Order: sequence, then structure tokens, then C-alpha cells
Amino acid sequence: MLASLSMFSVLAAVASMPQKIDPMKNCTLEWVDQTLDHFAYTSEYYKTFKQRVFVCGEENWTPGDPIFFYCGNEADVTLYVKHTGLMWENKDAFKALLVFAEHRYYGETLPFGNESFSNQNIRYLNHEQALGDYASVIREFKKSRKAEASKVVAFGGSYGGMLAGWLRMKYPTSIVGAIAASAPLVAFTGMGLPSYDIPNKTFGNSFWEIVTRDATPAAGARPNCDSAIRSAFSTLLEMGKSDQGRVTLSKIFKTCSVLKDEKDVHSLAMIQLFAFDNMAMGNFPYPSDYLTGQTGNVGVDMPAFPMRESCKEMVTENGTAPTTPEGLLKALDQAAGIFNNVTKKVTCLNTSIDVEQDGIWDFQWCTEMQPQETYFSRTGTTDMFWEYDFNMTFVNNHCKEKWGVTPRTKWLVTEYGTVDQIGQFSNIVFSNGFYDPWSSGGVYFNSTENGILSLTIAEGAHHLDLMFSNPKDPQCVKDVRNAELGEIRKWLSQ
Repeated sequence: MLASLSMFSVLAAVASMPQKIDPMKNCTLEWVDQTLDHFAYTSEYYKTFKQRVFVCGEENWTPGDPIFFYCGNEADVTLYVKHTGLMWENKDAFKALLVFAEHRYYGETLPFGNESFSNQNIRYLNHEQALGDYASVIREFKKSRKAEASKVVAFGGSYGGMLAGWLRMKYPTSIVGAIAASAPLVAFTGMGLPSYDIPNKTFGNSFWEIVTRDATPAAGARPNCDSAIRSAFSTLLEMGKSDQGRVTLSKIFKTCSVLKDEKDVHSLAMIQLFAFDNMAMGNFPYPSDYLTGQTGNVGVDMPAFPMRESCKEMVTENGTAPTTPEGLLKALDQAAGIFNNVTKKVTCLNTSIDVEQDGIWDFQWCTEMQPQETYFSRTGTTDMFWEYDFNMTFVNNHCKEKWGVTPRTKWLVTEYGTVDQIGQFSNIVFSNGFYDPWSSGGVYFNSTENGILSLTIAEGAHHLDLMFSNPKDPQCVKDVRNAELGEIRKWLSQ
């Protein structure tokens, strides 16, 4: 989904920091003995593994003062240590200690080492075990520091934001509140969003509709960019039906080997699609290497508002697109190259990689149906791509074949309820940016009585509010950050 380390997937997005200080220098690493299975009453309960936790700023912290706790996402936790500016920039004002816990099976927190990803061993990967880990880390950490009086605020973005919200819902005595940024918490069947209900052949299409909106004047892009991209994909897929067409595509997109069949053509199309996915996620108001850094290009920034830049490759300023098929495809190559060739050094495009199943996040889709846009439908009309109907039969067969499991489509709504029941919980801020495709599954519900607050960022991409502040930040994200800090003050004073 939201956050994996594969090249063509969506990660919890936080932009590169404007300051030059490396936050890691202010942190100490601790390896915590963690229970393998929090819900077993057999020998499994006594098995443990080492969980990686970073503790930052302890030299200036006094037990009893607050703790800001980051709920690690499906990636190396150092990513969030380095980029979650909302925590770093406000820790001194709150006299808070920062703790960043890594999610089991990601980064270096591997319960079975190199054997962690076998079908037998990966079965302990789910959000419920992760929440058990975080609640345990908080309890044991406070005990070890004699800091039982310290109040804890959870933070997280994307899947981490979902975990922060769920942590407050399931373990309300562990934390006093949660900042759940860009968290598609209700992108599950039965939770109240028709576009995320199964069966529904347009399942998840609202995600791609927002990606498409980012390529329109409504998000600052040139006119007709979305229609030009749609035409380019149509041309690509049609040309890919013949041998000669595939030769032409191979030359235009500089593939590492000649496209042999329509399966190769589909891979080529998906690579272009995921480039727009990543640019929409990272449609920040300043240059950022967050998404590109996860493909090994640390320090190589995408430009500010990359979707706008990609549209400059697709159409002229007045919205005129190339008129020939080859011209349209060359424009698509250049537009997607804002992400795919961010280094300007890529000599050929590798279409043989698995661009669709997102590493071990696919296991979390195949069990809990944690959102993964790979499977989301596309209409080719309400979005700028091509038609693809959601197919639960395909999903069931794929999950059984690859992981030996079948998705439980209704468990999450059983566990947490529908969107209109969120008011039964308390002290959670949900933020959503309108440039962010994951806002399609976000919470827009307020309950002032219980401290449930929904905040929107009109010019915000994926959890812009959690990032380090930047002079180019729009006023709307400054206002949201101030509102979040205000809620934290309330929680800590209760």
C-alpha cells in the first residue's frame, strides 16, 4: 500500500528535511525483547524476538514528562525518525521524549531472521500483533524509566496513522491521544464507504480518481493533462497488441529487453501508472527525496509539485497534447520519468520486475485486506488510466496460491465498527490532504464531546502535516499543525 520499500508502491510519505541536522545523532538504539504471539496461551507465548526501538532526546527529559511515541509503519523505522518533523520540532516545548518503535517484520525487526518471510513464519505479521508490541513497549519503557506518570501521545502517518488511531481504540490506557495523519482507516468493507465495499467492481476507484485530480487545474496542473495521459495509456495498450507495436514501445520507453507479449506490455503500463501514484503521494510544495530515496536514490529529489511538472511534459501551457501516437507515448515516458528516472541516469527500464504485489505488504492485504492500490479498480473514464474491474475471485486465488491464506473481508469492521461509530472512541485527530489519494479512505467525522477531530489540508499530499516545517508550506498545513498541537495540550492536561 501505503508504505513499502518496493520501487513501485506507496509509502507513508514525508518529505526531505529542510534542516541539515541528522536526528539520528540524537537517538540511542534499544533492542527490546518482544513476545512473538500476544494472543497465545501455549508455548508460542514464551517465544520472543528482538524489536528495534529508537529513543531520542532522553538527556533533556525527566521521567514524568510526556512521551511522543511513533507507531512504526511497514518500512525501516529510521525513515520516520529522520522525517517526522512534527514530533522533533515540538518536543522541547512539551518537554517530551521521542520513542520510535519499528513494526515487526520490517526494517531490522525480523522475528525469524532471514527465514521470517516463509509462509510458516510470516503468520505472526498483522496489525493486531503490532499493536500488542507497541502497547508492551510503552508499558515496559515507562516501567524501566520509573516514568509511570508520563503521558504518552501516539503519532503515525499512513499505515502508521492507522496504527496510532487503533492503538487509542484498543489500548486507551497506553496513550492519552493519537495523531492519525493520512490514515485510510475506513478503507475496508462495511465501514461506510461504498467505494471500499466488496462486492463492488469499482472497489477502490476513488483512490485513482484523486491521483487523476492531481493532474488537473484543480490541483494546479495544466489543462487537459489528465485526458492526454488517458489517451497515452490507451495508445500504449493498443500498440502493444502487435509484434511491431511492441518493438516501437520498447524503443520509446527504452526497455531493457524487447517486449515479448501483452503481459510485458501490461508491466510497462503498470510502471507508468505507479509513477503517477508516487508523484501524487509526494505532491509536496517543495523538492523531496522521500519516495525516490526508497528506491535507492537517497538525496535525489523529485521537484516541488511533481504532478504539475509531469503535466508540463504531457501538454503545452494552454493544454495542447502531441498529435501523433509516438509523440503522445514519448510525452508519457517523460512525464512518468519525473519519478522513474529522477536521477537522469537510468539507461533502460526493467519491465521484468514484479510491479504489482507489494512485497510482504501483500500478505497483510491477503489476510486483513490492509489497503493496497494494486488491486483497486480503474474505470478509464473517471480516472486517467484504463479499465480494470476489482475481482475478488482473482484476489482469493492469488492469496491462496502465494501465501496459503484467504482474506477476511469483514473482520476489520467487526473489530472497529463503522465510520459513524468512531465517535464512541476519544482523543484522536484524523488529518487528510486533498492531493493525497489515500484521503479517499480517510475519516471525516467529528465528535467534539469525545475529542474526535477531523482536519483537512486543501493543498496537502500524504501526511504533509507530520513533516518538518518548510517556508513553502501552505497556510492550510500550518493551521492543521497548530490545531493538532492544541489537541495534544488538551490531552496532556486532562
